[in-house]
Amino acid sequence: MKKDELNVAIGRRIRQTRENMGYTRENFSELCDISDSFLSDIERGNKSLTTKTLFKICTASHISADYLLFGTVPGNSSKNLQIDSMLSTLARMSTDQRSHAAAIINEFFLALNGL
Repeated sequence: MKKDELNVAIGRRIRQTRENMGYTRENFSELCDISDSFLSDIERGNKSLTTKTLFKICTASHISADYLLFGTVPGNSSKNLQIDSMLSTLARMSTDQRSHAAAIINEFFLALNGL
């Protein structure tokens, strides 16, 4: 059976997003409230997404549906993907870790402005 090219492309982007976030398939499927076998089928392009599943994946990963469906995001796509990745990382941090990250980022910007 020939796989649908659109499903394969979407699945590839979902897998890349999950891996960039540092999640295993099992961790990410739990976060998305779907089974890991269903996520595996989606990532391999064997199954299509419903809008409900797409919403769950976008919400869990903080990635736009535009990126998952089309491979692009409005505006500067590489910049938006970097920001989405950073937001995703921050979302997984504890409150203390986010506080430390904010302090580091503030010091970084202070150093940039002092140049």
